[in-house]
Amino acid sequence: MIEAKKSLGQNFLHDQGVLNRIADLAQPEAGSGLVEVGPGTGNLTAHLLDRLPTDWHLDAIERDRRMAPLLAERFGERVRVTEADAADIDWPTLLDKLGPRPVVVGNLPYYAALPILFAVLEAKPARMVFMVQKEVADRLTAKPSTPAQGQISVKIQMLADVKMAFKVGSGAFTPAPNVESAVVTLEPLATPRFAIPDAQRFSALVTAGFSLRRKTLVNAVGNALHVPGDTVRAALTAIGVDVRIRAEALTLAEWAALARQLDDDLPKPARSA
Repeated sequence: MIEAKKSLGQNFLHDQGVLNRIADLAQPEAGSGLVEVGPGTGNLTAHLLDRLPTDWHLDAIERDRRMAPLLAERFGERVRVTEADAADIDWPTLLDKLGPRPVVVGNLPYYAALPILFAVLEAKPARMVFMVQKEVADRLTAKPSTPAQGQISVKIQMLADVKMAFKVGSGAFTPAPNVESAVVTLEPLATPRFAIPDAQRFSALVTAGFSLRRKTLVNAVGNALHVPGDTVRAALTAIGVDVRIRAEALTLAEWAALARQLDDDLPKPARSA
């Protein structure tokens, strides 16, 4: 029996009903493959393989070196394991080999969920199905002017359709975590939901906007990006938004419009040597 490593944020999912629901959400279309992040001892892997043609293998990304021999013994050549941090994988190259609409699924370690999520999202699989801490799921799916709304909400929703599929109690795991979990689905968009002038500058603007949550957007952007307050106020007025607004109240369309309005005033990304 392999014990979960606290240092890797491991909590092994054992609830068969939950495993089945995740596998159903992750089943790829015919002709496309599947990648599992963090298969661990293979509890979800078994359900995923049941939904793949018998001549297809499943690609697995696993950081814990103890797991590869166990997965090989349990599933043979049907599972191809890459020992690596999922946030550092060359996702475009991996997914390019898996047909036109590959799916990525996994029970993400809570401490590393967002770096992995962003790395996979950039490669634009057809669908992502991830178990995350419920607090993270709330942030990913948050609407404007709600407590969970933040920079992650804006950045992710600008690039993907995000839904909370279902919540999962701590009793579904061994060992049981101290927090609730949730399964989210993300379907990356071919282009940002609304036109933005530059992805890096847009990201910097959103980060700046939420850097001082109790301050107005004018003060937060001015403080973080050194854009004059009058410039930010003029941009907000131009897009029809109250200059006293705070970051969490802006809609995605308003964020995009503000980025376009401020494009010439935002810091340019540093050029690589």
